[in-house]
Amino acid sequence: MRFKHTINVLIDNFRVTYKLLVYLLIVILISIGLSAAIIVPFVNRLDNVEYFANIVQSFNTMLDDIVHGNLSGLASYFESISANFNELITYLGDHPSDLVLSSLALIFVGLIRRFFIGLGNYTAGALINDKMAMQANSSFTGTLIKNLGKASLYSVIYLPMSFVYDVGCATILYLILFFAMRLPIMIAVLLFVVFMILLMGVKMMFTTDWLPAIICGKKSVVGGFKYSFMRESGNSGSVYSFFASSSVAILAFNVLAAIGTFGAALIITIPLSYLYLLCYEFVNYCDSNKIKYFTDKRTIVKPELEQETSREQFLRGE
Repeated sequence: MRFKHTINVLIDNFRVTYKLLVYLLIVILISIGLSAAIIVPFVNRLDNVEYFANIVQSFNTMLDDIVHGNLSGLASYFESISANFNELITYLGDHPSDLVLSSLALIFVGLIRRFFIGLGNYTAGALINDKMAMQANSSFTGTLIKNLGKASLYSVIYLPMSFVYDVGCATILYLILFFAMRLPIMIAVLLFVVFMILLMGVKMMFTTDWLPAIICGKKSVVGGFKYSFMRESGNSGSVYSFFASSSVAILAFNVLAAIGTFGAALIITIPLSYLYLLCYEFVNYCDSNKIKYFTDKRTIVKPELEQETSREQFLRGE
């Protein structure tokens, strides 16, 4: 039933996809502009380095030969690019200041981007909660401003924890891929994907109730995290299996959408996929805490052990 309710809530909140998409596009475009402002001067300084100039020249000549159908010299181009790349790495190691400063600046831009994406995710959750609680079509901008304090604190706490976990997962997946390279390529890819999905499921299971506990449950940001991490709502097995299976379905859905539309559909399917998971989080929280909610404007889900609430409490989503 939770899957059915999640789909119904997703359909009822479909317009949030476009609001979230516009917000994400603005954030991504700004971050791309800032990244370009860091990368372009760094690359321009490399133009005076012989090894970098050789790489660019070899690459351009190779592309020109490929366009004209001359494929006999590809091996020599690859050897030249590889040799000059190794020399370039040695040069950067001897002159690390530009590389270190540019790398730190890019990391900072990436963290700021993820912070603002966290604000958008919180706002999307608040919009879903308003729709589930009282069928309100709240403004994205107004909701963001209204919840800016809690959303910022949530993003500040979530960002470093997510970053550390993601780095740990990347390390584990790299080791798995390193040892799996001795196996046939299909088995290696399968192992990589399976472990990636399992690790993603663990992260989502321990954070699934965080946003709903803050927004719907009126808990503090820290209190909501404790509630989610300690799995006070129970059903950990079913929650984990949902996220693991959903990760497979979402991955397949986005790959097929990308292939079928040459990547154009991803602009819709990626925010829609996240919104689907967000809808499940709120449905799961409401069901676990016996809170009634709308799945559409005509249907209210009433838990078996319904909590008594006044009309004012219900309209406030309490």
